[in-house]
Amino acid sequence: MATLTAEAVTEDGLTATGSAAAGGGDQYYNSGIEWIEITNDDATATTVTVTAQATQVTIPGYGDLDKADRTLVVAAGTVMKAGPFPKTAFNNAGGYVQLTYSKVTSLNVAVLYHGSI
Repeated sequence: MATLTAEAVTEDGLTATGSAAAGGGDQYYNSGIEWIEITNDDATATTVTVTAQATQVTIPGYGDLDKADRTLVVAAGTVMKAGPFPKTAFNNAGGYVQLTYSKVTSLNVAVLYHGSI
């Protein structure tokens, strides 16, 4: 599983570089403010799965909430953004969110965060 590095979006803008999706999946360190940008330049759709590490989380004032993997279908020739993903549900023991793909042909993934206030 490859580890992706987050890129800062600032007032000056950002042309995200991202990385080619890894066949064995990818992960990124999640502080709770990052989101992903998936670019599918292939001729067919692909499914990106964001793995839930905790299937039930307790939110004060709301009680227990069921969480499941997030399944994102990225249509051919499109860009999809998703997140941020709550740490309590999606971070593994090391603090990483894990992504897997139905296919990686012509698929690019960038991890982004707001880099200025």
